[in-house]
Amino acid sequence: MQNKVATIGLVGFLAVDVALVALALRPSRPDDASPAATTPVTSFTTPGASGATGATGATKTPTTTASSGATGGSAAPTGPKPAPVTELVGALDATTAWRATTGTCGKGGSAMFVTTDGGKTWDKTESPARALIRVQPLTAARVFAIGAGSSCDLKQYASNDLGVTWQAGTAVSGGWARQLDEPTEVLTPQDDRAQPCGASTDVIDLSRTSADQAQALCADGSVMLTEDGGQRWTDDGTVKGGLALGNRLESNRLATYVARVGGDCPGIDLVRVVKGEKLESVACVGTKVPSEAGQVGVSVVSAGAWIVAGDAVYTGNANLTKWKQP
Repeated sequence: MQNKVATIGLVGFLAVDVALVALALRPSRPDDASPAATTPVTSFTTPGASGATGATGATKTPTTTASSGATGGSAAPTGPKPAPVTELVGALDATTAWRATTGTCGKGGSAMFVTTDGGKTWDKTESPARALIRVQPLTAARVFAIGAGSSCDLKQYASNDLGVTWQAGTAVSGGWARQLDEPTEVLTPQDDRAQPCGASTDVIDLSRTSADQAQALCADGSVMLTEDGGQRWTDDGTVKGGLALGNRLESNRLATYVARVGGDCPGIDLVRVVKGEKLESVACVGTKVPSEAGQVGVSVVSAGAWIVAGDAVYTGNANLTKWKQP
């Protein structure tokens, strides 16, 4: 199988997202349901973080494992039914990452957290919108998010101070995001209402590498690829039971990773997807899977990767074979 050559490199990726933030900084009417945050952040420690001590005072060992990279099949594993991801994670590197709970346009409920110490502690920040669908760090302090108010029209928000304050929402320009009001649709630079999985199949997750290239994980296990900004989508592999999607450029080639449940892994089975080839099991992460659908999120960057599984957070090394709870 021939891997797809990414059309734009990592420098282009950062440039596009920086452009998004620049647009978000322009004056505009604030979202009526999401005023800018001005309250101080609060902090908590990641559940199960290393360094916690038991009755003897000994440091507990994180309960995570990693596979040897054995090749797996494509049969549907057992586990939570695939559903649109509601626990988001967006990483800058191995140290800084953001988590967000999506909430809904009607009921709100979004929440946002940031870590700058590799996930050992998380600061809760004010959410810029009642519902969130994407969070993307640009630098150690700068981040943008895509979300919506009660009308469910997506807007972009920018912060230059780790989410302590947020600029007023503006129209999304050149961005990628799942639509909050219709699970079969995604916002792309070329199509506000693209349907990569078809008119009747939900989009479970969406991950982009450039202004032109992105992939969607579908409820039926299909991975769909676009290389023209979302105008056309093609089949790029299948992962039955796929729960979350992450991708990155490796030697200028697109590498695709999907989190699923099943096989010999008691936790999250992270597999690499190549069209026409058997799934490659890269690592078995953790020992517990959330019982509710949509609570697994993945972010893969050059320095490593992050997986959120309910309340648990796991970080992986650069080649994604070794994982731990911070």
